[in-house]
This record gives sequence, structure tokens and C-alpha cells, in this order.
Amino acid sequence: MESYWAEIRRQLRLAVDRLRAVCRARPQKARALYTKPPDWEGLTFSQKIRWRCRHPDPKVDYAIWADKYWAKQVVAGLFAVPRTYAIIRDPEEISTVAIPNTFVMKATHSWNMSLLVENGIVRGGNRSTKDAGRPSDPTYLRDLAIAWMNSEDHSSLRRAVQPYRNVEFGVIFEDYLCPVDYEIQLFLFAGHCKLALVFSRPFCFENVQHQIYDENWTLREASAAQVTPRVEVPRPPEWLFKALEQLCRPIDHVRVDFMVSGERYYFSEFTFTHNGRNGPGFIANFDSQLGRHWPR
Repeated sequence: MESYWAEIRRQLRLAVDRLRAVCRARPQKARALYTKPPDWEGLTFSQKIRWRCRHPDPKVDYAIWADKYWAKQVVAGLFAVPRTYAIIRDPEEISTVAIPNTFVMKATHSWNMSLLVENGIVRGGNRSTKDAGRPSDPTYLRDLAIAWMNSEDHSSLRRAVQPYRNVEFGVIFEDYLCPVDYEIQLFLFAGHCKLALVFSRPFCFENVQHQIYDENWTLREASAAQVTPRVEVPRPPEWLFKALEQLCRPIDHVRVDFMVSGERYYFSEFTFTHNGRNGPGFIANFDSQLGRHWPR
């Protein structure tokens, strides 16, 4: 057991070292005084998210955390991650990369930009079955990447969310994890998990079923669509929470997502705009409570 925890500590040190190395390689921002508004304590979680979209913490390099490719490099060795087949920053380069017949294509950062291809056939996007059934080819993938890059959704996100303005556009091709039993979104405040949203769904985000757990992993809410008797998911292992606490302690709030397959927890992303800044979504009943966990 001692050797197990020694390896966890070693991997955590490596992750922190990778994060520091990436930060040193990027231009540093001025260390300005970061002051929250006078009514901060009375704001809901969603209101605080919207405030931070306009007033990012100058001590945090959000571009590193929010870029899905860089985030995977930071946590590699600490958490399992889907295999990356290719990363491109220019859509014109897609024809030059070697990728298998089954993969997930996603933007390195944005909302609702992903595509599943199985055996060379498009199965759909994260929230759409548009183009499902058509063959995949480099020209189609290039045109899709260009459409993502030039989309109004991508532009409006960069305009509205200051922390994301320095995230460089790119496209990742990665392994399609199957089966995924469920996904977990952990809401961390200064590294401490205060709420967990668990949901199961197909890739195209249909027939979503969710559960919400508090910091003690007590079930607080479940979607009405769930069957009876309700099956509660197990609490993630303690080492995962300890690693996240050390890694995310400098950040007032970040959501960390995992995909769970069997007993393996695959890191998915860090995000600073829950539900695409479009309100609380599934956690609406906990919006005020969660806001109280966000420190001044």
C-alpha cells in the first residue's frame, strides 16, 4: 500500500512539473489584484460563473487548462487518458495525418464540437446526428474543422469568455472509449469537490439520465427517467480526489470531467464555464448552495 501511494505522489509531482513547464514556456500575465464584487457571497453559482467570464483571475493561465490537448499532457501519468492519434492546429493539415477507421474528432476547446466515426462511417456529433451514416474522408473532416473554427458559436464564446481568448484553435483525433458506463463532472472549489454530476447517455446526448451527489457522496437527486430500483454509482477512489486537490488548489473553481469504464477513470477535460455558461442545467436545484462554496 505504501508503494501505491508513493507512485501516486510521484505522478502528481510530475503532473505539477509539466504544468509549471508549460506555464514557463508561455508569456506571463501581469499579477494584478483579483478582487471579487461586494455582493459576491449572495451570488449563485451560475452568476459567479458569468462574473468570472468577464473577470478572469490573472494568476491562472486558463489557456493551458482549457485546451483539451494541453490538459491531457499535464495529467498524463496521473490519470488515464484516451489515446491521442493526432493534434492539428490548421485544418488543411488533416489530410496529412494517419488516423484509424474508428475515432473521436473534437475541437481542442469549444462547446459542442465533436464527431464520432466508427469503421469509417460518421455516427454523429455530441448533440446531433447530422451527417450520420455518411462515409468519413479527409475532405469532409477538413471542411468540418474549418466550419467549427469559423462558427459563430466559437467566436461568441471567445468574445464572451475572457479566459478563453488565448486558447489556440485545434482539432484532436483520439481513441473512442467503448463502453463508457457513465460520465462524472466534479465541481471543485480550491481543489475540494463539493458536488458531482453523474450522467449516462449515448454519444449523441440522447435519453440522458443523471444523478447528483454531494461532497459526502450522498445521492441528492436523480432524473425521473431512471428505472426503479435506482442504482447508485460508487464514489470515485480517494487517490483521485487527493490528486485533484493538489493539482487544482490554486484555482477558485474548476469543473473536472471523467469518463468511467469499469474501474478506470479516464480524464476528459477541465472547464470553467459549466453548461456553456447557459445557466445551471442539471444542477439547477443546487445553484444557490453551490455558489456558497465559491470562496471570495
